[in-house]
Amino acid sequence: MELKVLVVEDEVSINDILVSALRADGYTVKGVFLAKAARNALDLFKPDLVLLDINLPDDNGFEVCRYINDKYSIPVIMLTARNDIVDKVLGLELGADDYITKPFHIKEVLTRVKVAIRRVNKYKEHSEQLFIEISNFVKINPEGRIVIKDGEEVKLKPKEYELLEFLVNNRNKVFSREDLLDKVWGYDYDGEIRTVDVHVRRLRSKLDKEEGASIIDTVFGTGYVMR
Repeated sequence: MELKVLVVEDEVSINDILVSALRADGYTVKGVFLAKAARNALDLFKPDLVLLDINLPDDNGFEVCRYINDKYSIPVIMLTARNDIVDKVLGLELGADDYITKPFHIKEVLTRVKVAIRRVNKYKEHSEQLFIEISNFVKINPEGRIVIKDGEEVKLKPKEYELLEFLVNNRNKVFSREDLLDKVWGYDYDGEIRTVDVHVRRLRSKLDKEEGASIIDTVFGTGYVMR
């Protein structure tokens, strides 16, 4: 299957390096320099993953990330020259799946892309197999990676779904944040531990009802559990 990566980076030299390296690694790549061009490319190019710089001349990368998360179900890896945890957490809150701080080694980028895009094929597949009931209003189809709430499909980002499915498959087991980083993100992931908290909040905002208990419980001082 042809896998497409959209590179949104206004620095010409960095854009060229990313595009060239990704093409050499077997991806079909489109590089753009502005947020407006990125929005147009999402519909026309139909990428499987977006590498998105935070600092763009015509718009804030966070707003582009929010736009992608609202309209599409594709992984977003943010590129940032900032090493501020607030920026990283904000990016995750708005729908980014990962982030890479500049300056970076191109091998790190290729590895992060490969890990994220490995799940794209499964994410796009749909199936008629049975759903698993999570609660009386939420159910999931593991084969098609489909989530239904109150009869309507809820769009989850790949990592959100993987965290949800892991907790579904391990009900009543309490996991620390470190455990979840290891099991869901992988042992080689070197991101912040708060990544787990951000993804749990995103799942709760999409799947919980205003009244009643959350589908994911917090075990204070330990981590999270799905009962």
